[in-house]
Amino acid sequence: MTGVPELVSLRISAWSLKARFALKYHCIKYRTTPYLPLFGELKLRIRLWEWRRKLTVPVMFTPNDGVLMQSYDIAQWADRHSARPDAVRLFPEGKEAQVSSWNAKSDVVLFFGRSSLVEFLLSDPAAMRQQMPPGLRWLGPLGTALMVAIARRLRDKYREEANRTSLTKALDVLREAQAALRAPGALGPDGERHLVGGALTYADMAMAVAVQTLKPFSPLSAANARPQLKVFQPYQEEFADLIAWRDALFTKYFPADNERCTKKSH
Repeated sequence: MTGVPELVSLRISAWSLKARFALKYHCIKYRTTPYLPLFGELKLRIRLWEWRRKLTVPVMFTPNDGVLMQSYDIAQWADRHSARPDAVRLFPEGKEAQVSSWNAKSDVVLFFGRSSLVEFLLSDPAAMRQQMPPGLRWLGPLGTALMVAIARRLRDKYREEANRTSLTKALDVLREAQAALRAPGALGPDGERHLVGGALTYADMAMAVAVQTLKPFSPLSAANARPQLKVFQPYQEEFADLIAWRDALFTKYFPADNERCTKKSH
């Protein structure tokens, strides 16, 4: 493969984080183009010449394989182009359906989280200002008004997804994940617990990102300034094991400095 892929992503987007997780694990070099809803959407539509369907990020432009429009597709692409010396397959043969199922379940949590986050930002001007990109802060009150317009646009854009989920459904998924990780078959040869086949897969990454909705992982939340959702705070003790699992997964596979990518295989 020649050239460097370009990832168009939103800083606080959970689906952008899903894609980045797989790309980082596989040591894929890429450049990032920040995406800003409203303004960025028009630019991206012109670039893709796409005027009909709902457009979301992440989107990845690859040197030889066209444009990838979903985080799941980006992760599968990364799995086929790994540059990591000790990589395992995130989509192992025969386990694709299970991985896909957990990814869909993670979306149930993330749809609710996104809806809750948008409503929270619309109700809290200070939190809205904190999420404002640096490029808009110099606009002062006008920048805040633009952020409110963007949040309302997101609420309308993703209303259908929000209507398909709820706090109850999100908690059911989190409980299912925690129970699956506690099961004897979840413990793999690496001494870690996994959702599919006792080995690391994209299912783990997708659910780890979903747990961000429950409680942000401190290093990531500091970098992305994503606020905690108060609706989930009463459940953090119940999901202490799941949160600890997520923390360990991010610490090992999403480190700030990925030294494994510089090591050569023997």
